[in-house]
Amino acid sequence: MFILATKNSAIIADRVRICLSGEAIDESDAEKALGVWITSDLKWKCQTEKLINELNYGVSVLWRLRKMLGNKEMKMIAEGLIMSRIRYCLHVYGVEGLRINSEQSTSGLQQAVQKVQNNVLRIITGHTRSDHVRISDMLKATGMMSVNQMVAYGCLMESWKAAAFNVPILGSMFDRKRRDDRNLRSDAASMTGTCVRSNVDESFTNSAAKLWNLASEKFKSTNLLVIAKQEAKSLVRSLPI
Repeated sequence: MFILATKNSAIIADRVRICLSGEAIDESDAEKALGVWITSDLKWKCQTEKLINELNYGVSVLWRLRKMLGNKEMKMIAEGLIMSRIRYCLHVYGVEGLRINSEQSTSGLQQAVQKVQNNVLRIITGHTRSDHVRISDMLKATGMMSVNQMVAYGCLMESWKAAAFNVPILGSMFDRKRRDDRNLRSDAASMTGTCVRSNVDESFTNSAAKLWNLASEKFKSTNLLVIAKQEAKSLVRSLPI
């Protein structure tokens, strides 16, 4: 059991214990829910550290296989062992560190995960640190997205699903505002041709709104998943690594 408290909440000096059916349940600082570590302060340091420990094991396996398999096979194994773990819920715990432009500072937690991916890229492409090959070149060679780009991709696709399928709560997380003074009946049902803004001060909706406004009209208007994915990938690959 853990207790979530805002900054304005009264500080509880003693740790909480409750009894349920004769069993004592003590307050804990972190709990794992659906594969993600959530802490009472709603920070993601614990989740990132646990993730990196798991990823490092996958990297060690990949390293041992590098002389026996080709690049194509190595990439397939890396996708299963490492990249799938990085992508899982990444836009939930990584969105606070999302960078839309290169002027924004890099989150320490995101940077730590990116370093693991950098090692994976070097193993797949057969390079070492001393080769001084740019990360952007290795991403291009493998067809992968960086950690920051994967965060943006996750945000964009969740926003598209919310708009396309009117997902409860997510479907109403934006305020729609046209780029001109016209008031069209279609505005109420679609975010096509609109400039949106977050209606709550929250990391995911703030970032998703910025990304939506950068997206193409083709992305906003399509109801085809394959087209939405193509347009989203095209946008996020232009974002900082």
